[in-house]
This record gives sequence, structure tokens and C-alpha cells, in this order.
Amino acid sequence: QVACFDTAFHRGHPWVYDTFALPRRYYEAGVRRYGFHGLSYDFITGRLARDFEDIAQGRVIVAHLGNGASMCALKAGRSVASTMGFSALDGLPMGTRCGQLDPGVVLYLMQQEDMDAGAISDLLYKRSGLLGISDLSNDMRVLEASDTAGAREAIDYFVFRIQREMGGLAAALRGLDAVVFCGGIGENSRTIRARVAEGMDWLGLRLDP
Repeated sequence: QVACFDTAFHRGHPWVYDTFALPRRYYEAGVRRYGFHGLSYDFITGRLARDFEDIAQGRVIVAHLGNGASMCALKAGRSVASTMGFSALDGLPMGTRCGQLDPGVVLYLMQQEDMDAGAISDLLYKRSGLLGISDLSNDMRVLEASDTAGAREAIDYFVFRIQREMGGLAAALRGLDAVVFCGGIGENSRTIRARVAEGMDWLGLRLDP
């Protein structure tokens, strides 16, 4: 389910959006940004081409929001950037996955908390994200129905990260024509869609209620 990148978009620098600032040999060994949720983005791209041809030819951000979450920037139907990277941990916070994390945190967990790779993997994949912040649930429906401070903070952080990534993807696209929400949360949570749109009105984003 990898979201491949359109190398022709980057004018002489085809590697720019799938590269980490590591020695070149790691890139050549496959340590690079891949992106995920490719099947979802492929489906959305096909539907746009079929039903919204004018939008499909423009600059579109697709927000796949669910227990797993990522966002993809499409230019004329081709992926040019994604919030996910080498693994499915990067980018947005998810149901139980941490999302973007300073690598120094992993070093801290190893050196100060004496955690091994298995324990760190369990923390980052299974006990973080919405569940970790809320200390309640990884289910957005439960969080939206709750009046606890942890639930509110988890939702606030989720919306903030979506907006921050949206700004970065719009920069990669050099503009924005449309946003598509999909995934369990993107499709079913009118609250999340509205809050994201309200905070991005400076970018020209408008949500028709």
C-alpha cells in the first residue's frame, strides 16, 4: 500500500521528497520515504478522475483519517508528497501510533528508560497516538462523546497536526485546489472536518455545511 512519488515533478531533484538527510548509502539501501495507504489514494484518484475531472487535474490533498492516518499531496493525479515515511509511524498521530517523533526521543527511551527495541516498538505502535494522549481510547467516536480533559487534548492535537501537515503539503504543491477527506474518521466525523476547515480558511479552504 505504498504511495509512490512522481519524480518528474521535482525538476532535476527526483529524490527530494523521499530522502532523509542521512549518508547516501542508506538511501541506496532502501532507507527512504515511501508513504502508505496507497490503495486508498489510488481509489480516490480514480473517483476524482471519474466524477470531478477539473479537480483531478489540479492540486489536491487527500486526508486518509482513521485508526491509521496519513495525508497525500496529488498534482494532476500523481503523488508528490506524503506525511508517512519509511514506516507507518511517521506523520499524523493515529489511533495507537505516535506519528511524527523526534528521533532523540527514541534515544532517550533507550538510554534513560533502558527500553529495548521490542519495548519501544510496543510503545510507539500500540500505546501512543490518540490512546496515549487521551489515556482513554483510540476510537474517535469515544473521544468525541467524552468530556474528559484527555479526550479534548487528543482531539485538539489530532486537528493541529492535520492542519500543520496540510500547510506543508500545500507548500509542496505550490498551492491548493481541493481537500478530500476519507477513512473512518475523515468520512464519519463532521466535527473533525469542520475544525480542520475552520483553521485553514487562510489557505482558502471552505467547508459547505
